[in-house]
Amino acid sequence: MRSLMNDKAVGGICGALLTNVAGWLSGIWFPLDLVGGGFKAVCQWLPFYHGVQATKAAVSGNFSDILPSLAIVSLYAVVIYFAAIMVFRHKMSSDK
Repeated sequence: MRSLMNDKAVGGICGALLTNVAGWLSGIWFPLDLVGGGFKAVCQWLPFYHGVQATKAAVSGNFSDILPSLAIVSLYAVVIYFAAIMVFRHKMSSDK
């Protein structure tokens, strides 16, 4: 994030905004079935939901249910990792 914003913006976005967005979209604070519809469908495409599902499966001892959610979270991590590399490289080349 530092490659795109200053220190204050990074602190505000990662501290408050990202935490709240992840909480609302993951189903950790309330079951997504209560809202349902399009909101639930969008949340199920995001990694936050799958991270919570993998954690719930691990805590309940359903280890076979962890792998599908963990695979989705891992895929998001790899994509974001390479996107960060590309942004950083672009920022480094533009600062020369």
